[in-house]
Amino acid sequence: MITSRITRIDQPTEAHRRTLLDLLDAYSDPRAGDRFWPEETLCLAIRGPDGAVRGGLWGRFYYDWLFIELIYIPDDLRGQDLGTALLAMAEARARAWGAVGVWLDTFSFQARGFYEKHGFAVFGDIADYPAGHARFFLQKRLDNGSAPAVTHPLVEEILDPPRDLRDAIGNPLSAFNDVKLGGGEWPERRHAFALTDEAGATIGGLSARSYYDWLYVGLLFVPDSLRGQGVGSQLLALAEEEARSIGAHGIWLDTFSFQAPDFYPRHGFVPFGRLDAYPGGHNRTFFSKRIG
Repeated sequence: MITSRITRIDQPTEAHRRTLLDLLDAYSDPRAGDRFWPEETLCLAIRGPDGAVRGGLWGRFYYDWLFIELIYIPDDLRGQDLGTALLAMAEARARAWGAVGVWLDTFSFQARGFYEKHGFAVFGDIADYPAGHARFFLQKRLDNGSAPAVTHPLVEEILDPPRDLRDAIGNPLSAFNDVKLGGGEWPERRHAFALTDEAGATIGGLSARSYYDWLYVGLLFVPDSLRGQGVGSQLLALAEEEARSIGAHGIWLDTFSFQAPDFYPRHGFVPFGRLDAYPGGHNRTFFSKRIG
């Protein structure tokens, strides 16, 4: 029997998240299907006259879908069809990559109508995210048709983009969002708990981020040797305790059908959306739990 312990990481780094992701991928990939599952970053950068990145789109390909994580266009460049070009170029890349679909999320103070105008449909939402607003999750299937050939002189696709380009897109987007919310402090925090064996090696754990009054559990992994011993329940309880300590309204997460879709409802989580064929004959279900 493996002796293990759970330790809170006071200042989680990307290395902590990556270690846990590698463990989860090693478990999940064989169950997802008998094929190679590469993860690829998509970066479409909007460059200003001085060549600096002023905005753009940042996304990730994984398990047959493209997730658009960030999209931002500065005020002085709006009205030039840059948003339409970014979505069309992302869709073209997704089709070339063989993706089943594209998904993204947007807040009620952002651009839900814009995405719906371009063929996206809402598949789930979380109310009071943040208080008085909502977060919408949208998808666009790519089973039929073809993407229009669209380019834009201000947009450049950057292969193997460095991480700082994500910040060049994400930081002004965060500033834009905060203004829309009327100011205030909206810190983004990382949270992590490491599950280690008797030698101190990380064998599982939980990684989460909190922002706009909610905590998102991005990764949770318990090795087969420790399943059925309440370790996963302990990790979720610690995440909830963490969420309550920062005054979060709730917790949300997602899981694939070959992972733990039956585990979370037993702990008070309610499904609010699902993406089918993610990948192949599987699905990805989204859960939330109100705590405040």
